[in-house]
Amino acid sequence: MADQSRFRFFAGVFLIAGVVMMMQILQSRLFSVTTWYHLSFLVISIAMFGLTLGALKVYRGNEAEQRANYGTLAAKACLSAAAYLLFALFIQLFVPLVAANNLATLAVLPLVAIPTAFPYYFAGIAISLSLTRAPYRVGQTYGVDLLGAGAGCLGALAIMELVDTPSGLILIAALAGVAALVFPKTEEAPEVALRGKTFLLRKAAIAVATAAAIVGVINAALPRPVLYPIWIKGRITFQNVVEHDEWNSISRVTVHRESKDAEPYLWGPSETLPEEYKATFKSLIIDGDAGTPITKFDGEDFESLAYLAYDVTNIAYALPDLNDAAIVGVGGGRDALSAKYFGIENVTAMDVNKVQIDLLTRHPKFTSYSNLSAQKGMDFIHSEARSWFRRNEKQFDIVQMSLIDTWAATGAGAFALSENGLYTVEAWTEFMADLRPGGVFTVSRWSGDALNDTSRMLSLAMAAQFERGVAGPRQHIFMVASDLIATIVLSADPFTQDQITAMENEAAAKKFDVIVSPAHPAPEGILGEVLAAENIAALNALSAKQPYDISPPTDMRPFFFNQARFTRPIELINTVLIAKSRSGVLFGQAQATLNLYLIIIFSIVMVGFVIMRPLTKTIEKMPWSFLTPATSYFLLIGLGFMLVEVAMLQALGVFLGHPSYGLGILLFSLILSTGVGSIVSDRAPLTTLPAQVLWGLAIAGYSIFLALNLDHIFNAYGDTALMGRALISVAIIVPLGILLGYGFPTGIRLVEQTQSRATAWLWGVNGAAGVLGSALAIAFNIAFGIDKTLILGGLCYAALAVALAALAKDAAKSEATTP
Repeated sequence: MADQSRFRFFAGVFLIAGVVMMMQILQSRLFSVTTWYHLSFLVISIAMFGLTLGALKVYRGNEAEQRANYGTLAAKACLSAAAYLLFALFIQLFVPLVAANNLATLAVLPLVAIPTAFPYYFAGIAISLSLTRAPYRVGQTYGVDLLGAGAGCLGALAIMELVDTPSGLILIAALAGVAALVFPKTEEAPEVALRGKTFLLRKAAIAVATAAAIVGVINAALPRPVLYPIWIKGRITFQNVVEHDEWNSISRVTVHRESKDAEPYLWGPSETLPEEYKATFKSLIIDGDAGTPITKFDGEDFESLAYLAYDVTNIAYALPDLNDAAIVGVGGGRDALSAKYFGIENVTAMDVNKVQIDLLTRHPKFTSYSNLSAQKGMDFIHSEARSWFRRNEKQFDIVQMSLIDTWAATGAGAFALSENGLYTVEAWTEFMADLRPGGVFTVSRWSGDALNDTSRMLSLAMAAQFERGVAGPRQHIFMVASDLIATIVLSADPFTQDQITAMENEAAAKKFDVIVSPAHPAPEGILGEVLAAENIAALNALSAKQPYDISPPTDMRPFFFNQARFTRPIELINTVLIAKSRSGVLFGQAQATLNLYLIIIFSIVMVGFVIMRPLTKTIEKMPWSFLTPATSYFLLIGLGFMLVEVAMLQALGVFLGHPSYGLGILLFSLILSTGVGSIVSDRAPLTTLPAQVLWGLAIAGYSIFLALNLDHIFNAYGDTALMGRALISVAIIVPLGILLGYGFPTGIRLVEQTQSRATAWLWGVNGAAGVLGSALAIAFNIAFGIDKTLILGGLCYAALAVALAALAKDAAKSEATTP
């Protein structure tokens, strides 16, 4: 019986730990759809907030009662976590988190954030009870907890590939119900109360787990799920306009009903487009906002596609002698279709999102609708573009990348705080490395708001040519614009006169505006100043003088979509309040950056009033000689940990090809390795001040090493397959995680030597620092770069030497005064 109870206890710990990690990853994916990607990081803060509150609830409870009834209390907490996860999902699906302005967002934020925190709060209670109140060795319990968390990370990736995210969260609630059922009960027939009625805990757990499992499976099995996010990025959407709805770990892809004989779906249409040109298409929408058409095409009548010649994104196809093309970002197949329309013999189109590839190559309904995969010489590849180009041995006459992440999303600040590995100096250099002599790389982007977005694209183009060793980049750059879109064409070699004439004649015929051409003087203003730069340092110096950031993004600062400067809050406020247009790029970027400020302020208020203020009574009459260094220690390890974690998260998002991969791989490897570090610290504790200081310096040294060498490591292994890059990522993180794992248990041991009453306060300080650190880390990444954030995180651990020395001095003083 004891063995069975032991097994059930560890099974419960395993399940609830896995539930926590799966909740965090799937809710991040859901927030990426309902809000913008940068707000999905809010889940990390919310999870830490809830888990910290749960742990503090246990700390401040009746220890004797908790030890006597640990199993029952943990089971009740798991059941509550399941119920509140379902309630939080309801809020997340039906309450908008993105509002029309920043003040409205601040008002709405608690309505979503607080319910989201509840399941983490109850899961925190269950885990804390298991670790501190159960009669089993803490090391074993912690090991099972880590195994469950690691399995949860991998399980989350599997769930997102198998079912839609809302259904996945419902199934996770079912698992929490199973955890409540599994935990051994330490009371006879324990009961739970609901609205004045009592139910047997066992029956309640069975009911919740069964109901959630049934609803989750049925919802996932439906062609169009009935439980889906209503509010997406501030707009109401309904399933009645959707033909296909599919989620995976990367995105949610919906295909909307057909637009028949409609105005052609062109990004930058020419004003000479004949009115009689019509197109029939279905809109493919990615994460609720980024749109691209699946065009109806019979596979033979290319004359019906004549309108494609009137899109500025296709200006490069006016060049002679183009035979082989590569398309970065398939979407609905528009660019691939354009390439075939212009007579390109061999077209290689790639996308990191398998759903989009499958729609055009395997899904009978859409394959026959577009007839793209049946075209001779058409090759669709499921791969992250940069790693594919590094492995690729082919050469191309043209590489096209049109509006990866569209204007609609950019105008709302959707990607302003998001890393993107396709718009960096390193990425463009890699794409151009596979061009034949005379080949071109063409990119299209939004060109509004006084050409700020265009100036950054031009700055990036100049930097990429400098990186390639080109002394006179101007002879390699041609740029045109139409309507709200600018297209830049970069040549591997200086443009020939025939190439320049061909593009200028096409621009004149379609009435596109030629912005930059080797045949014309440089334009006036900021674009001319960018073209006059003689090296990358000059580009960065020019950017520093501008109100908005136009510096060329790099892999260590891959934030192409953010030009609003985080370090200039007054300018941000002025941009938002005095904006002539509330839909422009800069307005959206400024609003997104201000939202980050609001999240930081909201986090400060929440941790101050909910976590720290109630704990102040626990530290009354404690000597400042102890309290100051102890608080500093736990504050520094909390901040340092989150700075390092989020910096690595965004770096791995670039290296692995998508943020979802970065999140899953990082959490999996970091949780397991920090857990190993914590367990090892039990068996090989840091008992002397020199050892403790050396440990802090080791973390600082490794963090700084990564900051200085990550880009070299990524370049060296960028051509490996996804699994290989994932293993390399794990190898990078594990040593760091083991070192980080020493931090909390070492601090607790030091504190308990002299002031064990301070444990709850210091636990709260650490949790509060983690909550604030996640938002601050994003801000530092954007403002200063991922490498600088890693260095700052490392310096937090180096600064522990001062706190550790002060704690050692206080301990020695206490020991000397103890009779």
